[in-house]
Parts: sequence; structure tokens; C-alpha cells
Amino acid sequence: MKTVVIGIGNPNFKDDGVGLRIVDEFENKIHTVKLLNISFELIDSMLGYDRAIIVDGVKTGKEPGSIIEFTPDYWERVYASGTHSLSIFELIRIGYSLYPEEMPKEIKIIGVEVEDVETLSRECSPSVEAAIPEAISKIKEYLGLN
Repeated sequence: MKTVVIGIGNPNFKDDGVGLRIVDEFENKIHTVKLLNISFELIDSMLGYDRAIIVDGVKTGKEPGSIIEFTPDYWERVYASGTHSLSIFELIRIGYSLYPEEMPKEIKIIGVEVEDVETLSRECSPSVEAAIPEAISKIKEYLGLN
């Protein structure tokens, strides 16, 4: 099964780089893509794959370091207000509308609850740092790499 693991974030803003840090673990094992922001480039990164795993820092109000797996029933209910604030979920819907045959049949979205995305630092907060091995383990399990 042709798979891509996509990390989203900015490594210069503390916890915002968590998705990129997690994807680092999969380089040279599976195809990976790193995106600095959420844009139409996300759709391009998934085209032609059977399965995609998207990893990003999220702010949902849960305890920092919590790992949230967003299921399709969740992301089908979330809408953005316009093209300047498109969410991952909205971009996936657009991708399926424009490229129904080329989009992955399976998409898994894994978020790590962030604490600080404003401080200039390449280090994650301790709670977010501690969540990285668990997130990596969940992805390996999903991919059958354990």
C-alpha cells in the first residue's frame, strides 16, 4: 500500500514543530512530506497515495501533550470560513471533490495538543516532548512497522 506521512508545523515556534519532529522518525522508512503551513500543498502531497497520515500540533483545550486521532466523522463536520483560513479538514474535502480518484482511500489525522506556539524556540515544551514517542508508536502500529 503506497503511504505518505505528512508533518505540518513551524520548527521555530516551540510546540508548533511537533508534527515535523514526529515525521523525522519515518524518514528513510516511508515517504514523508514536511509542510510549514496548511495550504493547497497538502492536497498535492497526498495525490497518488493509497493512505496518508497527517501529523500536526493542535489546540483543542485538552491537556498539553494529549494525542488526538481525528476520525472522518469529526473532520466532515468542521468547516472553515474562507480560503485564507482553510483547515486540514476542509482541504481534504476539497481534494476529494477535485481529485476523487487520486486522493488516498485512507487518511488518518493525528494531533498533539500544544502548549506554546508563540515562543521562538526549536525545543518543544516538556509535555509535548513527552508525547512524541507515543505518537510515533501509534503511527508505527497503524503502518505495521512495530
